[in-house]
Amino acid sequence: GNPDEDVLPGLKLLGPILKRFTAVSNTYEPVEDGSKDNCFISSSFDATSHFEADVSDMLSLYKRVTGEDLDMNINADSVEADY
Repeated sequence: GNPDEDVLPGLKLLGPILKRFTAVSNTYEPVEDGSKDNCFISSSFDATSHFEADVSDMLSLYKRVTGEDLDMNINADSVEADY
């Protein structure tokens, strides 16, 4: 599709715009999960500022490689600080 047409209704609500840019990037994702050939590939990173999709992809990649969910629970009292 045409990204300018896709967002046109929202742009009309904004009114006059001083400066605008539009960029479209191709994104890719693996066709296999890596279990057959041990070739684990992440999806393309997206341009969102919150990285939610990227974090989800990395957590999925970790589980596909190790077979386990990544445990993000850290007890601060049990680790030595580097600061």
